[in-house]
Amino acid sequence: MTAEKLRTYIDKLLHLSLYMILFIIPLSFWLPANESFETPKTVNFYVLLAFASALFIARQALSGRFFIKTTSFSLPVLGITTVVFLSFLKGIYLNSHAFPMHWQFFKFILANAVMYFLMINVFSKKDIPKLLYFILASHFIVTTYGLLQYLGVDFIKWVSFGEGRVYSTMGNPDYMATQFSILIPVMIALIISPISRINKLLVTIYLCFMFILIIVSHGRGAWVGFLGSLIYMFILFGAAYGRDFFSRNRAFAVGLASFVVLLAIIFSFPNPLNKNSQTILDRLKSGYSLTNNSVAVRLFYWESALQMAMKNPLLGAGIGGFSLNTSYFQRKVLDRWEKVAPLMAEQIEPHVELYTHNDYLQTLAETGFAGLGAYLWLFAAILIMSFRNAFAENNPLLKNILFGISGAIVAFLLNSLLNFPWRVAPTLILLWSLFAVFSLSETKTTHEAVSDKFKSWVPALALLLAVIFSAAQVNSLLANTCIRSGQADFMNKNYDSARVTFERALNANPRGTDIIELVLYSGNAYNALGNTPKSVEYYNRGLLMFPNFIESHYNVANVYMNSNMTDKAVEEYNKVLDLNPKFTSAINNLANIYFNRSEFDKAVEMYQRALKIKPEGVEARYNLGAAYFRMKKYKEAYEELSTVLKYDPNYTLAKDWIAKMKAAGLVR
Repeated sequence: MTAEKLRTYIDKLLHLSLYMILFIIPLSFWLPANESFETPKTVNFYVLLAFASALFIARQALSGRFFIKTTSFSLPVLGITTVVFLSFLKGIYLNSHAFPMHWQFFKFILANAVMYFLMINVFSKKDIPKLLYFILASHFIVTTYGLLQYLGVDFIKWVSFGEGRVYSTMGNPDYMATQFSILIPVMIALIISPISRINKLLVTIYLCFMFILIIVSHGRGAWVGFLGSLIYMFILFGAAYGRDFFSRNRAFAVGLASFVVLLAIIFSFPNPLNKNSQTILDRLKSGYSLTNNSVAVRLFYWESALQMAMKNPLLGAGIGGFSLNTSYFQRKVLDRWEKVAPLMAEQIEPHVELYTHNDYLQTLAETGFAGLGAYLWLFAAILIMSFRNAFAENNPLLKNILFGISGAIVAFLLNSLLNFPWRVAPTLILLWSLFAVFSLSETKTTHEAVSDKFKSWVPALALLLAVIFSAAQVNSLLANTCIRSGQADFMNKNYDSARVTFERALNANPRGTDIIELVLYSGNAYNALGNTPKSVEYYNRGLLMFPNFIESHYNVANVYMNSNMTDKAVEEYNKVLDLNPKFTSAINNLANIYFNRSEFDKAVEMYQRALKIKPEGVEARYNLGAAYFRMKKYKEAYEELSTVLKYDPNYTLAKDWIAKMKAAGLVR
């Protein structure tokens, strides 16, 4: 085979790899994965991107030229990537044991930047329609499956988000709706462009289908992005084409608006077409009440993110570090709310949470003001540039596509106010793909170095490294599936089998978020097997990586308590309560330790604390009655035991003790 023919084959494979990223990622799901519908998507993304990168290097090596093409938009791309890298280093500096967690999130941003540069170096302006074809074709399949799901035809049958809320291959209704809200402005731009009638009809049909799925998703963030981008697009086209635009496209504009209004009406009251358990109006009303649980929880996350940012203003707590620190800062928010907003404080409880449900605040918390500045620069740049370039573009199709991309960015930015699309794998890949499509419309600058230093082994080495990297990503997916199978073994009391499964997963290059789960579950398995030293070892391994992991502190405390190491148990339970003062199980166990030590005053204080949080807790109330009895406060003991029977009339122990107290004449 001649060198020229080899380069031709490599070039075709390179194009195919990038097209496959656009087409396959939204469709990827693997049922056995442990509530991690994004893992198969990221694994496919990394594998295809690794081979595309290797093929690109091979193509350059065979030509003896190394070059990289950039555009004006490449500068903010480099800016956000650089700041995220610095934040990654900051996270490792704060806690080197948390490296896997920070690496997981930094690697994904870096990979998207690599994809962006590959696309603008491999494709040209004439390839824009073809790239959009692969993006839309894939999402038309996602849409079709979503409609089937809504109609009851579902092959996944995996997670339920409430009656009528569908998610297709995205695994989550909000993720699916966000994808569609980003694509709809581009589709509208295509419909008003000079494309074939059959393509216009196809795009219009799927546009209507996406409207339906966005509404039944009941994702408020997606609704905001969807409606905001529609308004933006109408204003934009009016400004670009004048009043006659609406007269020329009257049928489309009126039809589009009428269809949206019709859908809003249909899904605003119970009827055979509306399969949602909640109407649109109910969903909107719940979003305006500050004492509503979902609203209070989001505000809780937002304030904890702000407090985290204030503690780490320059580069934040490290990319991916929100979950590692959130429970610590949530406790501070809870203390403040209990004083100034007690009704809202009743709705929340400090816990581990991956997402802030506001990308601006989470970016600020994780990467500091430098990161938020780079983030806003990135989006301001593409909004301004796409708007400016569209007005300068003479080709009507490309002109409208650029307008559509600007509308997609508006949808993304509005959605980011209430959700976290920057941290959702398929959505972020879609976004960076649109970044690349936009940059293909820009003027490129080539940075080239001609060299004869490339050897024949460079392509082979690049492909070998791609294979090794890909194998590691596949192992990550296998490690993730082990979580679910190990949990099944544990639930069936096959503790040794669960232990083997969890430990095998830990040796298989798991993601940072999976490592945290796996060390916890491994500790649980060893604890169930009665191996106290190994269970404590695993729990403490998790705490090194995640010092504010409430559940690990609680499990360590339980192991110490069951091993009669009560001093250490008290220390760990207090760490739990330092993070989450509402953790009633920890309060009860701590009270039981004091009870068994005959420190009844402390025990009573803890039982009362637990009952203040959860008055219906019959176990804590029974124990409180027992503590009063041991203190010879028989009246108080009788009152508490009687209250137990009000909550649970069949609580035998309470009945027996009341009978004994009456028989002994201690109470009347």
